[in-house]
Amino acid sequence: MKKTLIIVMAILMLSVFTYSQSKIGIINAQKLLEQTKKGRSVAQKIENIGKQKQATLKNMQSEIKRLEKELMSPALNDATKEKKALELQNKRTEAKRFIEDTQREMQMMSQQEMVKLQEEIRPIIMRVGKEKGLTVILEITAVAYYDPAADITNDIIKIMDGQ
Repeated sequence: MKKTLIIVMAILMLSVFTYSQSKIGIINAQKLLEQTKKGRSVAQKIENIGKQKQATLKNMQSEIKRLEKELMSPALNDATKEKKALELQNKRTEAKRFIEDTQREMQMMSQQEMVKLQEEIRPIIMRVGKEKGLTVILEITAVAYYDPAADITNDIIKIMDGQ
């Protein structure tokens, strides 16, 4: 029993010693996106496409409003009203589908761009980690507390924008 206790204590002390030798780095992915040239470029590209989609949707909504006004006209006969009502319904369905398709498209494009950016950043993160002798690098959102000295985000930004 005494021998087992000594072995367990030795293992615990060894693990504490090993843990104390670990150096951890922290990165802020949001800051990388906002403060690197490449990150801002990706964000701008996505924003520009979003603005184009918004303009298209605005035109669709204007057409819907026009049809709604036409449908309210007392001068329309029943056949024309029915035709306009069907056209209005089709335009609303088209707008709804456009919104759904745009959301899906924007989400996919955003994910693809982020994957490309991550592939570009990953070697830089690894390089900084090796240079600083880090054992682990974590993203800031996964950490409850950290010493600001462990944050290597600015080092990565300098390297990325220096390329």
